[in-house]
Amino acid sequence: DLVALSTAQIGNIGSAQLGAISTANIQAMDSQQFAALNSRQVAGLGTDQVAALETQDLRALNTAALRALSTAQIDALGSAQIQGLSTAQVASLTTAQVANLSSDDLNALGSDQIRALNSAQLGALSTAQVSTMESADLVALSTAQVGNLGSAQLGAVSTANLQAMDTQQFAVLNSRQVAGLGTDQVAALETQDLRAMNTAALRALSTAQIDALGSAQIQGLSTAQVASLTTAQVANLSSDDLNALGSDQIRALSSAQLGALSTAQVSTMESADVAALGTNQVTQLSSSQLGVLSTANVEALGSQQVAALSSRQVAGLGTDQMAALETQDLRAMNTAALRSLSTAQIDALG
Repeated sequence: DLVALSTAQIGNIGSAQLGAISTANIQAMDSQQFAALNSRQVAGLGTDQVAALETQDLRALNTAALRALSTAQIDALGSAQIQGLSTAQVASLTTAQVANLSSDDLNALGSDQIRALNSAQLGALSTAQVSTMESADLVALSTAQVGNLGSAQLGAVSTANLQAMDTQQFAVLNSRQVAGLGTDQVAALETQDLRAMNTAALRALSTAQIDALGSAQIQGLSTAQVASLTTAQVANLSSDDLNALGSDQIRALSSAQLGALSTAQVSTMESADVAALGTNQVTQLSSSQLGVLSTANVEALGSQQVAALSSRQVAGLGTDQMAALETQDLRAMNTAALRSLSTAQIDALG
């Protein structure tokens, strides 16, 4: 008899009357009848009735009716029912409904359904929900959606899921989001993803996050990214990280960045990196920094680099460093620098 009712008749049934229908009779109703239900009627359904809804019947509900489902009714829905929703229905869900989706329900959503979520719905997801998202769902997010994730939400993403994200998604991350990443997440970043970050986002990394980066990750940075690092970030690079930089990256360092290097960092620089410094960079080294160069590194200096040294810098060279200077390099010194040599430095010359 219930099945025989027209859609017009179904639309006139009271919410209490609909709520009294058995689950078997609810399942006997067809999709056209469900399509005629209004928000008042749907709100009156019991959780047992909602749980009994067939996928095609739930999919037939209009968006206004679907939005009328309470959080208790949403909780009663199974993953298969959630998976059966149309993208339009998913996009119509209230933030309260989205916030009440279980992990199983959330992971049941397909890629198209995930991409249908708007910024308000994404913002309603708790960190607990985000932390249990499957890699496929996270990868399905558009760049616009990724850009709208909160820093706490991004911080809750597992390292496996973070590695599953692509370079386009990393390219849209802002400084606030990147600053919210945990050190374990930063350490797990793939080289190409770190390289995809914009310079503003990269500069937002804390010293603790910089410390968490490995040498391979540092080596993978573009010259523009290296040039954008803050002096605090440069000052926190380990010896291994600093030595992982290639010649082009070394030449990309500004005078402020070079000035931020501690004598401990400079003392462990590899000869190839010292040799890669441009003459303008060499002139920015302090006498203290120049004074801690190993004799091997002093020998690695080219004639043009030595020619650029000022009297102040040369005065800071140790006698062992003076003794290590090659003949052509000493010959390249400007006269002012040469005149600043102390008697002890002169004595050290061979």
